[in-house]
Amino acid sequence: MDIKINRNSSTPLYRQLKKNIKEMIVSGELPSGFKLPSERRLAEKLSVHRNTVVKAYEALIAENMIFSSRQKPCGYFVGTEHQDNEKAEAQKQRLSFSSLDKNFYYHFINMQKRFEKLYHASYDTEKIPFAAVLTNRKALPVKCLKELMQEIVDGDDIEPFWCCDPQGTERLRNCLVEMLFSRHIYVKAYNIQIVSETYEAISNIAFMYLNKGDYVIIEEPACPAIANIFLHVGAKLLSVPIEDNGIRMDILEGYVLQYKPKLIYTMPNYQNPSTHTMEMDNRKRLLKCAGAYNIPIIEDDSQYDYCYSETRFPSLYSLDTSDSVIYLDTAGLSIYPGIRLAYILAPDNVLKTYRSIVNKDQLFLNSMGQYLWMRFLEKGFYETHFKFLKEFYNRKREIMCTELSKIPEISFLKPDGGLVIWVKMERNINDFQVAALCEKMGVLLMPGSIFFPEGNKGENYLRISFSSATDEQIIKGAEVLQKAILICMQDNAEK
Repeated sequence: MDIKINRNSSTPLYRQLKKNIKEMIVSGELPSGFKLPSERRLAEKLSVHRNTVVKAYEALIAENMIFSSRQKPCGYFVGTEHQDNEKAEAQKQRLSFSSLDKNFYYHFINMQKRFEKLYHASYDTEKIPFAAVLTNRKALPVKCLKELMQEIVDGDDIEPFWCCDPQGTERLRNCLVEMLFSRHIYVKAYNIQIVSETYEAISNIAFMYLNKGDYVIIEEPACPAIANIFLHVGAKLLSVPIEDNGIRMDILEGYVLQYKPKLIYTMPNYQNPSTHTMEMDNRKRLLKCAGAYNIPIIEDDSQYDYCYSETRFPSLYSLDTSDSVIYLDTAGLSIYPGIRLAYILAPDNVLKTYRSIVNKDQLFLNSMGQYLWMRFLEKGFYETHFKFLKEFYNRKREIMCTELSKIPEISFLKPDGGLVIWVKMERNINDFQVAALCEKMGVLLMPGSIFFPEGNKGENYLRISFSSATDEQIIKGAEVLQKAILICMQDNAEK
């Protein structure tokens, strides 16, 4: 067993060990019935305390990944088919409210707090804002918005001031039908639901599909707010690694067989924070798996407007033939953040249930924001602004990549889209150490481990956003980052 333990990580050793073994089981490297090393043998091999191995094995038993046998042959084995049912239930009850679960939830909620602190600090700060994905002030279509607002002031139309259908105004939904046609997504207005924001939509969808204890698949790394939405409804996370061609389908398929998840969340285009795009083979494979096991997919396409490549893959929604996909997008980044409007596409029966959930909390949506968005589309402002955004942020991306390439201690892939760079540092550099030092030196950025619900892999990563910084700030911020990394490396070498 080739197990990697990072002793400089903030993730507890037992959780690192558990994750390593879990991935080997799901990928098929450790087949059902495989006998694991004894607690003492594995502890000696890894130079860790025996209790570390015990806690890792107990956590795997709680997830029905392995079982313990006290009858010959004795030991720990992959799978559950040889485990006594009565004993398994007793073990499950004993561990259901153990400190292992509490440690997991407290750890990740704390990560969410750190994320929010850095994110909100980026709104209005003298520091260089590499931490948050925010609209650049210079990218706001202020002239167009002023024209539309003047139109409202001078006109007699009461629509922007009046109540509207809880599904969203039909006029706006018809505009979105036309806009989506250019994305090769062919829908009717009744398959569109206007919402306040994508997080609200994901939360409501989780409420629709998940009960306490259900499993949900998310990509890893993942935005902590997404993971916490599912945790808050009592779901259990199954984190699947992201690679260059998208989500690891072999692990996802293994999770589907093992856990029977009730929901899959994915960002196939310019995934945040990894920036990877799911290639066509993986898209088809994901849809085939979800369709075969009747698992709904939430497709988050909120990075659509930020494509710097000539190649685009069709959305999961447009490829879907089994009504498995719920598609999400937002107006907040492409128009202005204060509009607080987004939309979802889904089959009739899904939207009918969704509207029942929404109606318990609100009677109607933001009429003024919908009117502005609708007129923004009707007057052709979106098409012009879409081209501007691509050029504006592509230039930011080029400057950021040029400056980061001057730092020999890091590596990164130049993203084809999105608003962030996913940076990998040398193994002996800790993300929180670098981020804390950068903050003292006037630069805000996100530590990578914040994006790993189960920890273990993010300690030498940073997410750096180029969206809201000026060109000068990008250049200066990269210089500060290099200084901080060198100081941290020197401090670690002296310890």
